[in-house]
Amino acid sequence: MIRLRSLLPIALLALLCMGCSAPREVTVDTAGETSSRDMPDRSRWPPAMGDTGFTTGAAVDLEVGVVVFDDGIRNPDERDARDTLRSVEARLVATYLRDILSESGQWGPVRVLPTASQFAALTITGALVHSDGRDLVLEVRAVDASNLVWFAGQIRGEATLADYVEPSSEPFRPLFVALANRLQAAAEEMSPDYLARLNDIAALRYAAELAPDAFGAYLSETGGRVSVQRLPAESDPMLGRIERIRNQEALFIDTVDEQYVDLGNELGSTYRLWRQSSLEQAEYLESYTQRASGRALKADQGSFAAMQQVYSTYRSVRIQEQDLFELATGFDNETAPTVLETGENVVRLSGTLEQQYAEWRAILARIIRLEQGLP
Repeated sequence: MIRLRSLLPIALLALLCMGCSAPREVTVDTAGETSSRDMPDRSRWPPAMGDTGFTTGAAVDLEVGVVVFDDGIRNPDERDARDTLRSVEARLVATYLRDILSESGQWGPVRVLPTASQFAALTITGALVHSDGRDLVLEVRAVDASNLVWFAGQIRGEATLADYVEPSSEPFRPLFVALANRLQAAAEEMSPDYLARLNDIAALRYAAELAPDAFGAYLSETGGRVSVQRLPAESDPMLGRIERIRNQEALFIDTVDEQYVDLGNELGSTYRLWRQSSLEQAEYLESYTQRASGRALKADQGSFAAMQQVYSTYRSVRIQEQDLFELATGFDNETAPTVLETGENVVRLSGTLEQQYAEWRAILARIIRLEQGLP
């Protein structure tokens, strides 16, 4: 006979599972306030992307920058593992999208950028709308150097437990492949001349960002669209300096990229287990809510064995969550300093990758100003 006292710990943990640790959907309203919901309304999301391969088409010789995604948390709590994990997911999602675009073979160099800049001819930004191991919903925006929007909207992937069987596979691969195909379809609608001009626009916008006095006049903007007024002479020494600076920035980005790869390798297996456990929890919570709302609870569904199952799922999520929290915190605290050489000087950057990138771009801007003879 099972005593009531022996049921209480598991029952209480089950309630905690349902109320406190449920996967959250983070949304940002028009006022910039963040809200949290334990049970998201899946009817508001777009249909899940089906499994498909890459579409074939002419390769597009454009550099692509994938900016680390916004985690969607406006008031993060560093003590809350879920907020830290959203930050980790934002980096991993950007890295995986970069990998998929490179795998498609349809683009030029594809790099992950810590923050937005005028570095690439096509820049992809985005935010995590929802992630619980079963559903991944992203808000994505792809804009080229002329400010033409190639894609803007939500895209969703849906995974099942079968998608987690193969350890080396990405459960949400169809979402990223579908996004790559949409970008390819957008490129197919543009003329080769327009695509070729984007490289010139990107180069001049990058130059104007670092040296506005020297390169701002080469560009014009009408109705939000940027175009080239005229091109500088190929022998322009300032243009040569900008190209050298740009190569230095590419070197930094590639160095940072290695650390994003390390992040994926270090957290990959634990992150996968956490997503799988979160999926199981999300499915249970949805099933429980449906039963409760329909007042169709059966005796066996409230049995000791059922409560044990709830507790087991809850415990699995919490264990993986804590492991990920510790790994992610350690990654931010132990981000390797970046050492780069600029001419006769050696620069050592420290802090998070985002802080290093901001410091590096400030150094590049100072170099340009010094070479122009400006204070």
